[in-house]
Amino acid sequence: MVDELNTAIAQYQSKWQALVANRKDTAFFESLRPTSVAWKTIDLADFEKRYEELRDLSDQIHSGWVNERWLATFHLKEATLPLGITGIKLMQRRPASSDATGLDHLDFYFKPDTGQSGKTVLRQEPELEWTEEKNGEHCKWLSLWFADTEAKLRTDTVLDVCAQELKDVERQILEGES
Repeated sequence: MVDELNTAIAQYQSKWQALVANRKDTAFFESLRPTSVAWKTIDLADFEKRYEELRDLSDQIHSGWVNERWLATFHLKEATLPLGITGIKLMQRRPASSDATGLDHLDFYFKPDTGQSGKTVLRQEPELEWTEEKNGEHCKWLSLWFADTEAKLRTDTVLDVCAQELKDVERQILEGES
């Protein structure tokens, strides 16, 4: 799995560099920090096989049932993937979906307090295809599609989303006990 990720990220990196080189605000795009890579599995069996492989390489794991499929977030304990990435999002392909499998996207973090909105920068690039998206209360991002791939620009990390989801479950448990 790690070899597959390394290869896929290297290919993604070439596409990303070409995108950044042709931007009006290259400083913004160069400042984006990759924090995680998302890998979409073929089915539950593929998800479970890759989960086991990544489990042994990780020191933190969060799994959740979201939109009729399993998602898991891993933090690598020793290994570092290209671009300094230590976070992996493993996603089971949705039932009845024909989405491509393999590397799905990279998450890029940008500081919200820089005085520059990601939407403002993207609006200045009319040839770019992007949308504002969200999944639940805590997970929101800007999706940017280019060269048959995707970048998710975020003002948080997937780990923050995991922490917030666990806090929600904690509130549900405590409210149920009162």
